[in-house]
Amino acid sequence: MTRASPHPEPGTAPMHARTTHRPWLWAAIATPVLIWAALYAGAAQPLRGLVAQRASAALDRAVTIGGPLRVLVTPFSIYLTAGDVRVANPRWAMDDALLTARQATVRLATFDLLIGRSGIRALDVRGGTLDLERSRYGGRFNWALGKPGTLFDPAALRQLDADDLTVRYRDFGADTDMHLIASTAGRGGIAFAGGGKAGERAFTLEGEAQSGAEQPTRIAVAARTGGVALRLAGEAEGPLQLARARLTASANGPDFAELAALAGIGLPAMPGYALTAQLSHAPQGWHFARIEGRIGGTDLSGKLTLDRRHPRPRIVAQLASRTLDATDGMALFGLRRDPAPIAMPGAGLDLTARLLPDAAIAPAALRRFDAVITYTAERVTGTPHDPAHLTATLALVNGVLTLSPASVDLAGGFVSSDIVVDARRAPALVRSDIRLSPTPMGRLLAGWGIAPAGTDATARGRLQLSGRGNTLREALANASGRMALVIPEGTVRTQRASLSGLDVANLNAALFNAPPFGASQVNCGLVAFTVRDGIATADPILIDTDGNAISGEGRIDLRTETVDLRLSADGKRFAFRGQPARVRVSGPLADPLVSREPVAWFHPTDLFGLRLSLPRLGALFSFIDPGDAPDMACGPILRGETATAQQAQPRELAGLR
Repeated sequence: MTRASPHPEPGTAPMHARTTHRPWLWAAIATPVLIWAALYAGAAQPLRGLVAQRASAALDRAVTIGGPLRVLVTPFSIYLTAGDVRVANPRWAMDDALLTARQATVRLATFDLLIGRSGIRALDVRGGTLDLERSRYGGRFNWALGKPGTLFDPAALRQLDADDLTVRYRDFGADTDMHLIASTAGRGGIAFAGGGKAGERAFTLEGEAQSGAEQPTRIAVAARTGGVALRLAGEAEGPLQLARARLTASANGPDFAELAALAGIGLPAMPGYALTAQLSHAPQGWHFARIEGRIGGTDLSGKLTLDRRHPRPRIVAQLASRTLDATDGMALFGLRRDPAPIAMPGAGLDLTARLLPDAAIAPAALRRFDAVITYTAERVTGTPHDPAHLTATLALVNGVLTLSPASVDLAGGFVSSDIVVDARRAPALVRSDIRLSPTPMGRLLAGWGIAPAGTDATARGRLQLSGRGNTLREALANASGRMALVIPEGTVRTQRASLSGLDVANLNAALFNAPPFGASQVNCGLVAFTVRDGIATADPILIDTDGNAISGEGRIDLRTETVDLRLSADGKRFAFRGQPARVRVSGPLADPLVSREPVAWFHPTDLFGLRLSLPRLGALFSFIDPGDAPDMACGPILRGETATAQQAQPRELAGLR
């Protein structure tokens, strides 16, 4: 019988040694698993106070946790899930709580904790309400949470999830109230929809946000109010970094005035529009870059900044068009290309012919913001002259709107203007100074019976008016000032025209019983009106030609937009059957009528107690022109002086040209 060796073979271990170490191995494995399971099952309840205290210190708000607290630890992340979470509002806010959540889960990165970097990487909110609020005064808002380098650093959050969350936003300064319902749209996706009111205007809103750890946050929002459709789409570094988002904004609708009304700018009815811009947040404001699109038939490009750092918001813009449709420009000032029909009360229609601009002047709206806007257009279409190189600078400061300088190349000359609307008190004061440089009459009045070929005369003019009103038309109806058109020496050739009954060809035919075409040598001319309280009185109308001296009298009523003028001509040479007729220009300013004054052949008189009609000797010989009209004094005419000033001139000036 062989005895067992007292020493074990090399490479083998006793059985009792192997069985002795296994319980410690299993204990080492089981202990963290049990702790992990216990924390997730609710053993972290004693830590609720500590977690709430740390959260309150980081947010500078009172944070309470009323439900269970669970902790889940993985090799790369730590998840904290709390029930019945409440984050308080600052004292000035209307509601007590900013956020109430049935359940909130935050994820911390283990690597961040190892290197001492703070920040929540993901946040998931289930059920509850989020009340966002901006104060009426001071522009304070209640959602400014967390600071760089703290546990709730907004830049650290990369993923945001929410479901069954009611979001309310109130801006008391802008009178805005909005409700949204947020629901989950997959991992990192939130869909939201709702609506609200901004002032008296209701709107709807819907959109989606997609965030994730390895991607930027993508945002898409669509809003509609009335006929205005707005869209925002773009990317941000994180779901709480929307202030630095790179967004594309677009707007379209049938009436640009509706879009302007959203910014508190009142405009008359405007054509449809479609605009896009790159939108970014600027300090206390927004910047719209690369604006592209159209308003009616006008293309528009440029940039605009909304600056809210001042007591009144300030708009700074540089805009340009390759082609400006005149119809769109007219609509901006309340002008219509086709005047409405004449009033027909018998037919039950309340329509009147209108020519003057009808844009409203709202002093309260003009005092609401400031603006500096420059605009240029390479060409203007839709007019007989096709003007070019329009430039304008608009400045609105403390309720005073200034359009100066504003100029446009027109028919070989140019028009420059300075317009001031002082809306510091109602009704607004409108002062206008519009100047026409020496311009070829053949091109300027081609549609009014002047032939471009064969006409070398020029015209220059100036309009200076000042009046108060709630609309541009009302301000003109109350205006006082002067309007004058000066015609230096030159040749004028007439032609047939169809633009209006009031054209030079028709006047020439009515005055001289001549064909509506021909040439005349003009020595000088002045068509001027002195305006008082909306009544423009001829002061004077004088045109001196080689053959005749033409004068006029009457007035233009800017209140009713009607004209009533009488023109007469005296010949400078004897002519048999050549006496010019008296002509009346009357009717709506938008479309006046030219007619000859009837000749009164008889006049009533009392003779020996009898009422008799005796012939007028002047009428009997009206077909004879004695040709005794003197040359007019062109010096004061060319200076545009009033009739009173011209009558005071010495007679030796009569021969001046």
